[in-house]
Amino acid sequence: MLSSLSAVGATNEARFYADLFAKEDPERFALVLLDPRVLKNPLLEALTSSLQILSNLGLAPILLIGALDEDRTAIRFQSQRLARDLETSGVKVAKLNTATYGLVAELRRRCKSGIIPILEMTERRGPMNLPKLVSDLRSAKIVSLQPSGGLDLDGRRRRNLRLGEVGALIAGGALSPGQQAFLRMVQRIELEANEGRRSYILASPLNLLPELFTAKGSGTLIRRGAEVRQLDKLPDGPGLRTAISSAFGKSLRADYLKSDILTAFLEAENRAGAIFTELAGLPYLSKFWVVPEAQGEGLARDVWDAVVEALPQFYWRSRQANPFNDWYLSVCDGMQQSGDWRVFWRGLDAPDLPAAIAAAARAKDDFS
Repeated sequence: MLSSLSAVGATNEARFYADLFAKEDPERFALVLLDPRVLKNPLLEALTSSLQILSNLGLAPILLIGALDEDRTAIRFQSQRLARDLETSGVKVAKLNTATYGLVAELRRRCKSGIIPILEMTERRGPMNLPKLVSDLRSAKIVSLQPSGGLDLDGRRRRNLRLGEVGALIAGGALSPGQQAFLRMVQRIELEANEGRRSYILASPLNLLPELFTAKGSGTLIRRGAEVRQLDKLPDGPGLRTAISSAFGKSLRADYLKSDILTAFLEAENRAGAIFTELAGLPYLSKFWVVPEAQGEGLARDVWDAVVEALPQFYWRSRQANPFNDWYLSVCDGMQQSGDWRVFWRGLDAPDLPAAIAAAARAKDDFS
């Protein structure tokens, strides 16, 4: 069935995320808020196609109609039409209302059976309002599907957005009414249901699958900034070792975490981090990682921002084929190829470069 995901261009990555989703409570997979404008062709065709693939994988996102609409008649009409179209396409669906008795248990049962719920929110301010629904479902992803497919600021797509930036964007007045409504909804959920870790995605039906199954979607991801700690000694425990090994796909040397370091920057759960040693008398970025299941959350940027704030000078190396090299090129001051490596630097003085490049190229491997 995963062959159906070849369209997103990363079947192995898609397989990883599909397996990850399968381990979660099924109702937590995704809460998808449908803008009425995506329920018309050609966007409706794209949505139907994506839902067919998800259904074939046994994944059941909860489709919510009415989160940003007051017209009860229109909400009921849209949900009926969507249910009919999906059933015609062979997708099993169940139409419910947020006022349904025992709603969360019913949603859990339907999702566990692979049946996609179409949920009408005809009472937005009722006992099961949106923040309450998110809290009770413990939704991991909240996806708003709109024709825009994401936030374009100054002519460029904004891929990652921190929650702290939302207020300024709303006040700036450059967003469409639908985008403003979504961001205000995000603020409300965070205010009234701020427990747990979740992400918000503004996307189009055209890029729904890449948003869910790869780290390189084309919509806008909104999330809290990660807590990053700076340490002068590494915690020698299984959590950090497992995280680094998972990110690199190979095992660390047994003694690596006991080695002397200059400093380290670790996300609170070790899902991302940076470890610095001293090499050629300068700070050397020995390890920089994000675990696979957290890629696409913006953690790399959170750690990187903490690093560049604390260290004005450092350098690092990367394999020639590392897909992260394009990003490294965007954040470095310079780069030099040396054998199998690319050596990058920030803030280094010209006289220090030859020794730094040579030291990086011959540094020993930290993996067994």
